[in-house]
Amino acid sequence: MEKSKFISFSCSSPLILSLLISANVSASEPFSACPTEAFVIQKQSNTPKTFGVNLATGSYVVLSNDMGTGNAFNGVGFNYHDNYIYGWDYSNATLGKAGNDYQISALTVIKDASAATAGNFYVGDVAIAENIWYGYRKGKGLFKIPLDNPASYNMTIVPGSKENASYNITDLAFHPTDGHIYSISNGSVGKLLRIDATTGEATDLGTVITSSGSNFIFGAQFFDPNGNLYVSNNSNGNIYKVNVNDASPSTVLFAYGPASSSNDGARCALAEVIVGDSVDFGDAPDSYGTLLTSNGARHAISDELYLGASVDNESDGYASPLSDDVNDGSDDEDGVVMPTGFELGETAILLVTATGSDGYLNAWFDWNQNGNFDLEEQIILGEPLDNGLNTITVAVPSWAKEGPTWARFRLSTQQDIAATGGVGDGEVEDYAVTLTETGVTINYYPSSSTYTTLAYEDLYPDQGDFDMNDVVVQLRITEYVKDNKVRRIGFDAQLAAMGAAYHNGFAVHLPGVSSNKIKESLISWTIDDIVQLESPLEAGQTNAVFIFTQDLSDFVTLEQGCEYLRTETGCESAFRTTWSLEIPFETPVSESLIPAFPYDPFIFATPNTDHGLAAKNAVGANPGRQLEVHLKNQAPTDKFSSNYFGYREDASNPSAGQYFQNENGMAWAIEIPVDWKHPKEKERLDNAYTEFVDFAADSSGATNPTWYENANQALIFND
Repeated sequence: MEKSKFISFSCSSPLILSLLISANVSASEPFSACPTEAFVIQKQSNTPKTFGVNLATGSYVVLSNDMGTGNAFNGVGFNYHDNYIYGWDYSNATLGKAGNDYQISALTVIKDASAATAGNFYVGDVAIAENIWYGYRKGKGLFKIPLDNPASYNMTIVPGSKENASYNITDLAFHPTDGHIYSISNGSVGKLLRIDATTGEATDLGTVITSSGSNFIFGAQFFDPNGNLYVSNNSNGNIYKVNVNDASPSTVLFAYGPASSSNDGARCALAEVIVGDSVDFGDAPDSYGTLLTSNGARHAISDELYLGASVDNESDGYASPLSDDVNDGSDDEDGVVMPTGFELGETAILLVTATGSDGYLNAWFDWNQNGNFDLEEQIILGEPLDNGLNTITVAVPSWAKEGPTWARFRLSTQQDIAATGGVGDGEVEDYAVTLTETGVTINYYPSSSTYTTLAYEDLYPDQGDFDMNDVVVQLRITEYVKDNKVRRIGFDAQLAAMGAAYHNGFAVHLPGVSSNKIKESLISWTIDDIVQLESPLEAGQTNAVFIFTQDLSDFVTLEQGCEYLRTETGCESAFRTTWSLEIPFETPVSESLIPAFPYDPFIFATPNTDHGLAAKNAVGANPGRQLEVHLKNQAPTDKFSSNYFGYREDASNPSAGQYFQNENGMAWAIEIPVDWKHPKEKERLDNAYTEFVDFAADSSGATNPTWYENANQALIFND
């Protein structure tokens, strides 16, 4: 036996009024007014069955178990002009009419030559501005039957529509005001179509929904007065909503209704979609989807299923801090107890009380505190609950953000639901929670208040002028460690100097740390305190590589009369761009797998820019990501071209672990673990810091380890 959901409709509902008086009227009586509910007609066991669906919650009642015909009643539409439902009666192969007793009366239709060969219709609706039923058949055309004269129903093809009848749809609906027909096409990609009723020509308004699973079949489609098109997917009853008046329309999952392989719908498009008198909303801040205008989480209330000991009703959500519990003094957020709190990286216990059985619990935590319940933040998925107390454990991710946030719990007989939208039973409860993190050690490099300096010569594979100021970046690294595992890392960087004419990008490579270890969706980064929306994690790399910028030149602001950034006398006060990144790991990574500080920061040739003949000749084109400059003996990334090994002045020997050095051991990149004073433009490093030569020649690093403290002051750049 099919299980039905029940809701409490308003006593003033035109649909319910019509039901109450139906016993006292004849079978031909129309509905008394424009009903607010949607009619969904399904064929079950070859018998058309009628449901009344509240689109706001998806809850429904059975209006008729048998519409009095032995086959489908399809292509249906509500006629605003006479308050009847019209549709195609498959049993009699003609147009049918149903009043408030939901019994189909077959009408006598005279068909023109084209209509005579059209067959049965499962796509149709009644126009708003004119009293005409329209039906569509793919490959056949758009047909119409005027309904003004009950004595004569003539069916004709819309001129030119056969040539336009190529779109694949299973229902359509008339817009309440603009006169056009709209429909969302079937398949894995749903396109919004606007159809001209005078020609049948369809205009593609773009993709509004996509499926990664089974194809969509939108067998029931209807409007409200505000231009919102509601479509019901046959396979699961999910109701989607799209405003066709939007410049870039897209769908939201609005509610969960009845499912059937045979599904059609009709609705008075001039009636508002109303919530009803017995609906429960959440009360988290509205960014989480709380108010009806935000497609807030809402449940039609029944006595059979809810969380805790009570549930109260609202006409709309009361977003925090103005929750209904505060306003009415009745706290119905009583179904979930959290005795252990929420410690990052640990397991938490939830004690959930369900009143009623056959319910499923879904829950979300805003772990990253971005004000949304993201798909990856659903921590309970359709968990069946017993009547009474249930104990559930959840894993708090180590990548979550410490501090106050929100959680949402939804109980319903609908197993698979989202964090927003309407459901026909159960309850939603929102909770303010706090995430904590203890026992975490923070490691800074070189310290919490200083930077290490990275200096690069960009003429690789030639040594060039060796002033080591083509790119100078200051970098600080932060590691968050617990139980000898790194949870996340942070980078703070600033551009100290750029004495290069070529364009270079800057990045940091994590040798030995796979890209898939990074929780990419939760990377946070800013440039000059401006939040960046794209991901810095470079695609196509085995190990994690973070691109700070493809072109440092984009962030150079020069003083008047200066050719380069902070390498010339009198060019001391230019603005210095800053970067800040925080990189969380999917799961904590053992400290033994994290590379030694400073990891592997490097520069690379900006794609599609010239980088000199030597760089170009090695690869036959502008090098782009094929040319990288790393610290001495740091292996390059997957993007680097091995053509540069041993080319020109490069003396790399990968088999011996030697990279980015010449035959004298001189490198194209150096790290100085202080706020270092780089050489002026065209002044060689080994002249400005004479002790550097012996330091570079000693692979052990024991000779002149503090060479950077002894400079020729006349040759270095000073602020």
